[in-house]
Amino acid sequence: MYAEWILLMNFLMNLVLLKFTATMTNAIIPIWRLILAAFCSAMIAVLFMGNIFMLLVSFILLLGIAFSFKWKIFYEQGKWILIATLLAGGLLTALQPFLLASPFFAYIFICFGIVCISLTVMRKGWFQKLQQVAQSRYVTTSKVELLDMQLELLTYIDTGNECTEPFSQAPVHFISFKTVQSMLSEEFNKCLLAWNEQEPYSLTMFSKEVQKRIRIVPITTVQKGTVLVPAFRASISVGDKAYSNHYVVFTKNDARFPQNAQMIAHVFVLTN
Repeated sequence: MYAEWILLMNFLMNLVLLKFTATMTNAIIPIWRLILAAFCSAMIAVLFMGNIFMLLVSFILLLGIAFSFKWKIFYEQGKWILIATLLAGGLLTALQPFLLASPFFAYIFICFGIVCISLTVMRKGWFQKLQQVAQSRYVTTSKVELLDMQLELLTYIDTGNECTEPFSQAPVHFISFKTVQSMLSEEFNKCLLAWNEQEPYSLTMFSKEVQKRIRIVPITTVQKGTVLVPAFRASISVGDKAYSNHYVVFTKNDARFPQNAQMIAHVFVLTN
């Protein structure tokens, strides 16, 4: 009966390792190959426990049956299985003294849970790191000329920002009001704070000259709703490129912009 429990434990661990590796490498494994690879590898590991050569065979079968018997698989997927094994194995070894008093059945599933949690945390951390690296490629500085003000802002170029002013189809950029409030004139600050989103077309707080530079733009929120906000015509400089007659929206209730940027630029500046 002891051997069956060991087999079950190895089988479950192999399943987790394969699923983790498939996720990290964007590979799709049919369920039958996932189960077959995990079982065959576990069976050999149990039957030839302690034999280094057979452990290598077990590793080759685990990768080969699940993904395919190709050299590149042993590098691309193989390195992730090794990393996951070292992480999970090291963690289980460190926690071993606290688990030995548990019944064997409970011991197996506690170990299984620990491995699942540790690999999930690692996967999320890795993807967050990749996202940060990808985002950092789109971070730059820009200059915004608005009315009599000139702002130099840390800017994130968002490939998902395709917002345009409805009539001219000019790109709309978003500026975090909280981060630039001290750069704006006192009068302009008061006007922005006085504007009421419940009455978006009421612009009497702005002077006649400023009103000529304002367009009301519909914005889709995270909750899939639509709000109307004032957009101000401005000139934007990104790198060595200058754009006139673009629009900027000051977001009052903004979440933190990616990469701590002060402005989210329209995707237009990447391609034009």
